[in-house]
Amino acid sequence: MSRARPDETPVVAPPAQTRGVVVPLRRPGTDLGDLGDEALIAACATGDATARAALFERHVDAVHRLVSRLCYDAATVDDLVQTTFITAYRVAPRFRAGGRARPWLYGIAANLTRNHTRREGRRVRALSAFAMIDRHEPALDPAKHDRITRLPAAIGSLSHDLRAALVLVDLEGQSGRDAATALGVPEGTLWRRVFHARRAVRRFIDEGRR
Repeated sequence: MSRARPDETPVVAPPAQTRGVVVPLRRPGTDLGDLGDEALIAACATGDATARAALFERHVDAVHRLVSRLCYDAATVDDLVQTTFITAYRVAPRFRAGGRARPWLYGIAANLTRNHTRREGRRVRALSAFAMIDRHEPALDPAKHDRITRLPAAIGSLSHDLRAALVLVDLEGQSGRDAATALGVPEGTLWRRVFHARRAVRRFIDEGRR
């Protein structure tokens, strides 16, 4: 297949559906899989559709998992994930050199989710992702099973700020520095939120067992 000349607009295939999110397909014969995130985001800033698709493919699962843990409505999750990447493409020219893509994307996703819940006036009541128990795991003792099944409601009862801090650190495994960067707060503030979130979750679960 002939390549487009530099003065021509490359032909891009129709959008693809992934997890309910629209993402442009890669141009034939182009592979950006080995390109680092910073270079990939720089390419996204120029409007390169292939780079945008590659960034999406590399990070969509992580972003989708995070948003699913912050928002209980499956249809809304897909919308927020799509908006996260659309926003990332738009603000890519402002990406800080030396920064890391995942905390950056997490920050965008967390902000969008917070704005959505505030705008809709809803409190997240449960996180279905936490209620899933691997059927291949050994049988749980009743006390442990009760804690696991109450965890979604416990985390859902938290404010958005506490919930986001807990999810990023305890469930996504982000370092304090990266989680703080994603949420746009000092690291000390991040750890205070994690502390209060953990304490609130333990209290919620313990009260449910009485």
